[in-house]
Amino acid sequence: MNIKKTRHILLFSLTLLLFSTQGYSQRKDIDFGLLLGTIQYNGDVNMTRAYTSPRPAIALIFRKNYNPHYSLRFDATFGRLACKDENFHNNYQQNRDYSFDDSRVMELTGMVEFNFFEVTTNKKEKNFSPYVVFGLGAMYIENVKWYEHFNIPMGLGLKYKLTSRMELRGEWVFRRTFTDQLDQLAYRANDGFLHYKQISFSKTKDWFSVLGISLLFNFSDEKIPCPIYEQRKYDGNKKHKH
Repeated sequence: MNIKKTRHILLFSLTLLLFSTQGYSQRKDIDFGLLLGTIQYNGDVNMTRAYTSPRPAIALIFRKNYNPHYSLRFDATFGRLACKDENFHNNYQQNRDYSFDDSRVMELTGMVEFNFFEVTTNKKEKNFSPYVVFGLGAMYIENVKWYEHFNIPMGLGLKYKLTSRMELRGEWVFRRTFTDQLDQLAYRANDGFLHYKQISFSKTKDWFSVLGISLLFNFSDEKIPCPIYEQRKYDGNKKHKH
């Protein structure tokens, strides 16, 4: 990757970091977590299946909670995409017989997370909700233009508060990319591979998705208020004054 591409990705990463730092200085309702799951590809080699040829994926999650519905979230995701023509039964792909398993994904995303139900830390009856995410991501890909390193993540999930400081989640987030090179199909054709065949639909863009389970921990040092205690304290002060 050349210097110009590197600068654009670093600038985007720095912007996300500044936003996260600003959020931390305003409030301390911060979560950190780890996602384990699978990553899968959709493109010229897989045009019909939402889930096929999964490979292991891992993500680090940082989340700033603004209220019981809205959060700002940053993920660092790592995985490797793979797919084979031989897994599909149409004659075109059987004749092309292309495969890849070395397309690495290193991605940083910033997403807004919206809970359909309120999720709080101090009410047991408000500990479950479906949610959606939407945002912007930057990833590392070889042999593409600088703007093709970006993607648009969108997805949905379910979350459950195990304790006031621990949250279990399952989600499936798709990334709409701006490149047709996740499979490196057109690039490999330039060096003589399958040069006599139609190998890529250049006007379509590739997608990939991450399906996984995550566990988030809240590291806020703010104490959860106790209404009963605060009320007793106030009443006691009133009696003392009289």
